[in-house]
Amino acid sequence: MRRVFLTVVLLCACAVQMLSAQTPETPYTTPKDTTEEPLVVFRDRFVIDIYHSFWMGMPVEVKHMKFDPGVNFSAIWDFKIKKKPLAIGLGIGVSYYTQYSNALLRYDKAEDLMKYYVLPEDVSYRHVSMNYLSLNVPLEFRYRHPNGFKVSVGVRGGWVALINQEYKGSDPANPSDTAHYKNMMVNYKMKYNIDFYTRIGWKFVDVYYCYQVTPLFADHKGPKIRPMSVGVSLSLF
Repeated sequence: MRRVFLTVVLLCACAVQMLSAQTPETPYTTPKDTTEEPLVVFRDRFVIDIYHSFWMGMPVEVKHMKFDPGVNFSAIWDFKIKKKPLAIGLGIGVSYYTQYSNALLRYDKAEDLMKYYVLPEDVSYRHVSMNYLSLNVPLEFRYRHPNGFKVSVGVRGGWVALINQEYKGSDPANPSDTAHYKNMMVNYKMKYNIDFYTRIGWKFVDVYYCYQVTPLFADHKGPKIRPMSVGVSLSLF
């Protein structure tokens, strides 16, 4: 996990360094073109999405918490279309999701699949969470009005870097003892993910919506869960 995090930080730092070198002018301007285009300050080259995820496909017996926070960082090259309020964005990013519930994901050897096991009511716990991290490549189509209004629609293809679960509380096998562990052995997770998203806002603030079309686990090898996320986006420059 530490190596993955450091790799993501280095990739984002390199991308921001390259993005900061982008000029607000289109690279396709020729010496004969004397038309001045309005300066666009916020070109959404580094975007932070902060959101809550609704988990689709959860078993009815599993109770998940009211707030499952997550965050996405995207470093995006902005390719402006000449003399039009349109652009295409292409970049790299990392998405992080959480899921808090009253159940543990475990491998069922007899059925050869991953299943949720609801914790008994007499087991006291402070923290049960699933963590999901993916590295991705976003591609989006952008519209910007001179007054600051903007809309973008995009698709992300990614690599599932991590799915694990953390537990803090009484030991389910012996409630008189306490336990704190991370389960890194999550079998049959999908190696890739695809999601569609949109942002609508003004200048550097947007409303964000994202729906992942691929489940977290392979067919017939785990619960058919996937996140649908709603939140806000901040464009730093």
